[in-house]
Amino acid sequence: MIKPPSWRFHEISGSRAFEEVIDQITFAIRAGIYRIGDRLPTIEDLARMTGTSKPTVGGAVKALADEGVLRAQRGAYGGLIVVGDNIPVALMARASGWREAIITELLEARRPVEMELALLAGQRATEDDLDIMRSAVDQLKQARHERDRVRWLHLDHLFHYSLGRAARSEMLAYYQHQILEQLAVHLRDYYEQHEDPDWVLETHFETLSAVESRDSERIRLAMGRHLMGLEKVAAVQQLGRGRQARSSLSSGVQLISGGTPDSPTSGRRARESVPRPSRPRPRGRKRS
Repeated sequence: MIKPPSWRFHEISGSRAFEEVIDQITFAIRAGIYRIGDRLPTIEDLARMTGTSKPTVGGAVKALADEGVLRAQRGAYGGLIVVGDNIPVALMARASGWREAIITELLEARRPVEMELALLAGQRATEDDLDIMRSAVDQLKQARHERDRVRWLHLDHLFHYSLGRAARSEMLAYYQHQILEQLAVHLRDYYEQHEDPDWVLETHFETLSAVESRDSERIRLAMGRHLMGLEKVAAVQQLGRGRQARSSLSSGVQLISGGTPDSPTSGRRARESVPRPSRPRPRGRKRS
């Protein structure tokens, strides 16, 4: 039985129809509109809905099938079956239309989009939505010590997509999707080698707890801290060059937590409470 979608495929105009078909399908899967085991519309229906040709849609489906995302199944119970929701980074790079966007532009766009999604989720999320977000954080916690960083990024993004779904804002959620895809491409080495899992868990717990509270100021504080991590990494990338940039990037804990790798602020355990803003330290007296 085909799942009735809460999101419709959109008509495509322009020269990148193949890539845009892939992008719309991956968004529908990553956003949870179609889940593993669900059937997508037929190639004929997808071509009609997107205003493209059957060969274009067929090529996009083949690309997704080659990466283990879809399976074309024959017979009465056949069709285009979703068999995986972990979209490879290489496919994200191929699908996204924002190839010219630089990291600073992406992060500038991400802040207002994800901040608004979090605030809307605080207003609109149902208990089922919150359960999905809790499940995403629990999966992150369970994967904390695994070495599969590609799966770790997938679980990280799973939380963000569930936040977007809870916000009930189709356009903002689609913007979020495009931004997250391009960040995964731009920061692939950082995500796979240098990101601090403790920081990720901590900020996801804080964001979840803030959305559950439905307190707008608490959500702003938690989401602002959540977004700050990659913004600091990007700032260092802009300042550094060559070995200096790579050396700074490898000190991910120092960049994000504000401490040094050996300081008490690094590797902190994830917690559910949102921290209060830190007070400025009093200046010491000058020695005579």
